[in-house]
Amino acid sequence: MQIQVLLLIRELQRELDLGVIFVTHDIGVAVEVSDRIGVMYAGKLVELADVEQMVAAPKHPYSRGLLASTVQGGMRGQRLEAIPGAPPDLAEVPTACSFAPRCKFAEPRCLAAPPPLNAVTEHHLVRCVLAA
Repeated sequence: MQIQVLLLIRELQRELDLGVIFVTHDIGVAVEVSDRIGVMYAGKLVELADVEQMVAAPKHPYSRGLLASTVQGGMRGQRLEAIPGAPPDLAEVPTACSFAPRCKFAEPRCLAAPPPLNAVTEHHLVRCVLAA
């Protein structure tokens, strides 16, 4: 049923030349219905890219973790990667990179200040000091 609804949304987008904002926790679903994907963490956009770029070369560690924790292609039966830790308590908004406590690549500069949203290409934005 889910795939039928997704296909119908895609068909309506094309036929009526519609723009659709689709909000989901399932990045696999987002890949099926989107032209571009924006990944948010702790209420902030951490990555925005065309679907092809996001799937082929995600730059933010959280985006990578989301994709690694999704069943794709011939992966059935294989163990999925999990993102360690828990999301931050948003009652106390983090003052630096909100993903740093869960990130295996975190460095001291990640805890120093909130990272800016930088363009790594013309159509690919990333909020991470390690993205280049």
